[in-house]
Amino acid sequence: MDLHNLKKDIFKIVYPYIKTRPNVALSIGIIYQNQEATFTFGGSNFTLDEKPYIYEIGSISKVLTTSLLGEMLLEGIVNVEDSIGKYFSALPDNHPVTLKRLANHTSGLPGIGVLKNIYNLFDRQTPRDPFCQYSLNETIHYFKMHTNEPKAKFRYSNVGMGLLGYILADQLHTDFETAIKCRIIDPLELSNTFITIPSGKEESIIQGYNIRGHKKQPLQMNEFMAAGAIRSTVNDLLKFMKVHLSDENLGYTLTYQATKNISKDLSIGLGWLLEDNIIWHNGSTKGFSSYLGFDKTQQMGVVVLSNYRSPILATNPVHIGKDILQLLQKS
Repeated sequence: MDLHNLKKDIFKIVYPYIKTRPNVALSIGIIYQNQEATFTFGGSNFTLDEKPYIYEIGSISKVLTTSLLGEMLLEGIVNVEDSIGKYFSALPDNHPVTLKRLANHTSGLPGIGVLKNIYNLFDRQTPRDPFCQYSLNETIHYFKMHTNEPKAKFRYSNVGMGLLGYILADQLHTDFETAIKCRIIDPLELSNTFITIPSGKEESIIQGYNIRGHKKQPLQMNEFMAAGAIRSTVNDLLKFMKVHLSDENLGYTLTYQATKNISKDLSIGLGWLLEDNIIWHNGSTKGFSSYLGFDKTQQMGVVVLSNYRSPILATNPVHIGKDILQLLQKS
């Protein structure tokens, strides 16, 4: 099967998405066994250029973070059952929240709270990252006030994953941006993957749009970069996915062993969501949305990157990615 012959079928899948978004640039990458193919579909105002399109990948950043965790677990630098109290003197040594709980979103950290949002509106002195209701100091204070076993079985938390990245970088005696570059980005030769935009890459950063099609400013995260601050391309994420498909990095394989059941058909490993045979994560920022998913049993995977934020209930890169995986299964 020649993957490029699937372009018409893929266009049928993506057309409902791109037809209502005139400035959309939808980049898709596919791996099927030993083959790879990439496609870019644009809206009526989009002109295809010969350059890498660099997107904000949002929460797909989280599985780069947990890939770093997997390597550090394999090397014995940290242990998945380490209490966060081991890393913060303000917390008891036996605090029940562990690195695993940060990685699989069972730390008990609150979700999006209305009262905290209101409080944050009036608190202009505390800098907080986008999509994070708590600063680093507030997070430590929260855990200091909550030393019982978390009652929440699963509650998705940007703050929890951001804290995990902070801990990992601190154990490597550096900051998260340097840690992820030295341990993941550079070894995999992901030349267009970064947090801070390097000089010379500005023209490749694609403009992002919100749900209503309004331009959005580039994302900036300072304390909790590990939760969603990374930018990348389809080609770089295909490289990242190939390593996960191949099992050549044993630390990575630790990250998609199930650690918690979320529902009948869905569980979570360390960062990765596990659904049937698909290992996946999605992402969203104020102007971008994304999906990365793969099936190790059939050695296939897909990356979908969009420069539009998508409504939760509308067609989005998650639906597109899953439909393409089904197309590959049928083909």
